[in-house]
Amino acid sequence: MEAGGGRGSVMPPSRGRVEPDPLAAAAPKDTQPKSESIDPIPADEPDPNACVNCGVIFDENETVCVECGHRRPTVSNWDSTAIFRLVAGILIACQLLVLILQWTTTGKPFGLRKRTRHAVLVKVGLRKELTPTEVAAAAQSGAKSAAAKIKDPDLLLKDHRLTTDENNGAKYITGSVKNISQYRYLAVKVNFALLDAAGQVIPDANVSAYTRTLEPGKDWPFKVLLLDPDAKTYRPLPPVEGVR
Repeated sequence: MEAGGGRGSVMPPSRGRVEPDPLAAAAPKDTQPKSESIDPIPADEPDPNACVNCGVIFDENETVCVECGHRRPTVSNWDSTAIFRLVAGILIACQLLVLILQWTTTGKPFGLRKRTRHAVLVKVGLRKELTPTEVAAAAQSGAKSAAAKIKDPDLLLKDHRLTTDENNGAKYITGSVKNISQYRYLAVKVNFALLDAAGQVIPDANVSAYTRTLEPGKDWPFKVLLLDPDAKTYRPLPPVEGVR
């Protein structure tokens, strides 16, 4: 074979040149696999009952791994139902706490006033509401009554006296009520029972003085006219009424 480039000489393949696949044309183009049509092999999903610390599989009802002692959370998914139950439980617990504080304390901010407690007990039938006549009788006899227990010290009857008008001879009960609390009181009312010359209570002859509001720390001077001709004196009927 000649050294020069003749007809029978074989040229060596050039370096870096890719020869075409002779079998590529034998298969139809639509049967050839495409890169985007090949589904990836799905990865194995972790077992929900496997311990995240050591990988040991334990029963779904168990919460502690017997191998390493790891405790898995009891609530894995905080869905709307779980959140609602948690919030409802917190609200109910707070309401029960406020209710307990209202009935076990008397100070601010949760404590109920004695008058409010008495009104609630009367409403549910656990305590009897005393009439003004019963309160006066109990105060006169010196017995320890429920009226003394429920007397609200916020409205204090400071002084009272019987006066007579010099011009027409009319008799009046004059005095003052002081609001010694830091709250405004509405519908403040002070009541008096009228007595005859023998010192006996005149039936259905009670008189009262009324004012719409009484500000904290203020005095309310009142004046009540005695219209009953048999009334010679009077007796206060505690407590001073008012709504806070």
